[in-house]
Amino acid sequence: MRVAIFLILFSFPCWATIYLTVSGANVKRAKIALGQVHPLVEMVSPDPQLARNIREQLKADLLFSNLFDFVNDSDFLKSDSPQDYNKISYEEFSSAGAAFALKLAYQVSNSKLNLKADLYDVPGQKKIFGKKYQVASSQYYRLVHNISEDILKELTGESGLFTSRIIMTCWRYPYKTAPPKEIYMVDPDGRNLIQLTSDKSLSTTPNWMQDGKNITYSQYEWLNRGGMRTRGVVLKKHDLQTGRRQNISSKEGMNSGATWSVNSAKGVGTLSFTGRPELYLLSKEGGEPEPLSRNIQWKRLLGDGFQSSMTSLLFDVEPSWAPDGKKIVFSSARTGHPMIYVVDINSKVANQLTFAGQYNASPAWSPRGDKILFAAQRTGDGNFDVYMIDPDGNNLTRMTAGESRPGRRLNSENPSWAPTGRHFAFANNEEGHYGIYVMTVDSTQKTKISPPDKECFTPSWGPNEG
Repeated sequence: MRVAIFLILFSFPCWATIYLTVSGANVKRAKIALGQVHPLVEMVSPDPQLARNIREQLKADLLFSNLFDFVNDSDFLKSDSPQDYNKISYEEFSSAGAAFALKLAYQVSNSKLNLKADLYDVPGQKKIFGKKYQVASSQYYRLVHNISEDILKELTGESGLFTSRIIMTCWRYPYKTAPPKEIYMVDPDGRNLIQLTSDKSLSTTPNWMQDGKNITYSQYEWLNRGGMRTRGVVLKKHDLQTGRRQNISSKEGMNSGATWSVNSAKGVGTLSFTGRPELYLLSKEGGEPEPLSRNIQWKRLLGDGFQSSMTSLLFDVEPSWAPDGKKIVFSSARTGHPMIYVVDINSKVANQLTFAGQYNASPAWSPRGDKILFAAQRTGDGNFDVYMIDPDGNNLTRMTAGESRPGRRLNSENPSWAPTGRHFAFANNEEGHYGIYVMTVDSTQKTKISPPDKECFTPSWGPNEG
């Protein structure tokens, strides 16, 4: 969970100015001058290594945002002296080609790190913000994430890239026998790995509730059904603050894949107690699920009207809510091969979104509402790659480029969007076992964030905690 960081605003306008407008996959990066981290003049014992760590982490964060290129340090040396950390020469920064300048000063007292950050609009010759932050010096990277988040929010209006977390299913690697699968949580840059379950069971398909405080996942456990003790799959809600767990659904068969609407009031998951995997609307408090799949009307591909309802073809899985809570995208095998469909929650009318390939799966709706990611296998003996498509079925784009190799396939699967809608997490097995990677939507950056001693799958990127 987010470490408490104390913040003082020196100057903050009462209106919002968007300095960088980001639209589409292609990003034109802005030039930023990242100053050295200078000790405050009253600091008795400077810590040069801590200062270097802060600057390197900040540089890594800004590169991760995919919005900035850096001005060479030598081009603004005169404007970045320790004595002048609270002053700025717009002319020199402008001559260096900077659109923005970030000046930094720090102090350590009683194991507390105090850092002053000033961000400037160089062409506009004005300060965008001046802020002070405080955190335990050993957790400087948390402080840096918050500075990076503030920069992102001030310049683009976006939030959540650095103050969100990713949950995933992981197990020990390498392994000789089938190990237990547990739920883990990690920061978007791979730091701060936390094991959330320790049940020595199979815990799978985690998903966030939109309050950012609760998650759901499916777990195998012993159940009492009809007076008999048997193993079954239970869909659980897990409070991250208290550790309290609550059963959402423990019906016979599959109870998995729950995804939650924007206010977490409604969920939708896949249950198979009727004998077939179908979508059901769920309450966060549990209770009897409401059938969704059986009430869907499937639009004809040609002409008006609807297809005949055939419950024998029900196989609906992997739902994902639209950000406005009015539609759900999911995978269905009703045509013989799994394809992607979109259903309107109020009318229960569904449209087919994809038509090609052998297997289309695990769709994820962008938080901006304008794109849907999914994994697809083009041929029966081919690999899975991540694709992106508009909600109306236009502009299909391949995001990853795996291939089949003798003895194994290089797959990219289970995409999950960042809160900003410009990054996504996914599972990939390019290293010989599955790990979790983060990629930008322009496909220019890809970073592994899961640890090397774990095999990990099914990432779910959570909401902004800020």
